[in-house]
Amino acid sequence: MIRALTLTLAATLILAGCGQKAKETSQGSSRQVRVILDYLPNAIHVGFYQAEAAGYFRDEGLAVRIDAPTSSSDTLRLMAAGQAEFGLVSLLDFMSVRAKGEPLKIVMAVEQRPLAALIALRKSGINRPKDLAGKLVGTTGVVSDEAGAKWMIKHDGGDPSSVRLINIGFNTAQEIIAGNVDAALGFWNQEGVQVALHGPATVIRLDDYGVPPYPEVVVFAREDFLAREPGTVRGFLRAVSRGYDDAVSKPDVVSAAMSTQVEGETTEGLKPYLRSLIPVFKADAPEFGWLNLSVLKDYAAWAKEIGVLDLREDPAKFATNEFLPLLPGGVAGKP
Repeated sequence: MIRALTLTLAATLILAGCGQKAKETSQGSSRQVRVILDYLPNAIHVGFYQAEAAGYFRDEGLAVRIDAPTSSSDTLRLMAAGQAEFGLVSLLDFMSVRAKGEPLKIVMAVEQRPLAALIALRKSGINRPKDLAGKLVGTTGVVSDEAGAKWMIKHDGGDPSSVRLINIGFNTAQEIIAGNVDAALGFWNQEGVQVALHGPATVIRLDDYGVPPYPEVVVFAREDFLAREPGTVRGFLRAVSRGYDDAVSKPDVVSAAMSTQVEGETTEGLKPYLRSLIPVFKADAPEFGWLNLSVLKDYAAWAKEIGVLDLREDPAKFATNEFLPLLPGGVAGKP
């Protein structure tokens, strides 16, 4: 009897050990993936944090590390050096490095509309772009800000040369609220919400004045990685898509998930920013993440017209939908 119990116990321990070893092997065999954001974590990134919190990355056999860049140039520099599998960046920044020959390709749109906007307190009397005549307008210092502001004013029938521009860096909301500028260029989903929380605000979106409805932030990868590990790419994008589907269907849950992963964030603090983005995550695209190549072509033409970029390459060469989840009906994404 004692011998039988001993053998049974030994067998149980061996099986338990094998089970633990299998579990460790399984965890250890997860594909390690690094993704570098375009900016400090904020509401536009909720799908990535939800994919981690809900185990969607784990379901795909991935162990994903989400990093924020230390500067705006970090993401493209590290990706070009092969230091991460995926990166997020503005469409303009991506096209700028692509024009220089970097072997990078866009594989997903984070949202379907530009986020840039002219922002002002309503008491300034600014209600439309041509109202900026003679006003002091803040920019972040990038050439696209100045070009975008002047485009909107001209498109609205105003005189772009009558506007005074000043570089205020990334202090957009603070400078507007303090009254140091009459208006400023910023993101309507971030600084626009911040200013509106302070008081009645005017937020004039770029795409309301003749700019193509382009995706502001895109996910990209190196072309050699896409060719070498298409399964990893598909699994990663499938998990991220599930995260953003959750953001639309259960924003409170997703806000809570992100707040536990990002220092300084709170569920309540994230909610107004996430609410502003929900309508544009998918917008009129057939599914989340879809890249409309004709829109990318129109955007490249617009960027050339305003003098910030001259990329003549066919978008089908630097953007693809082939790694996105299947469309309804089982139709695979096509470039």
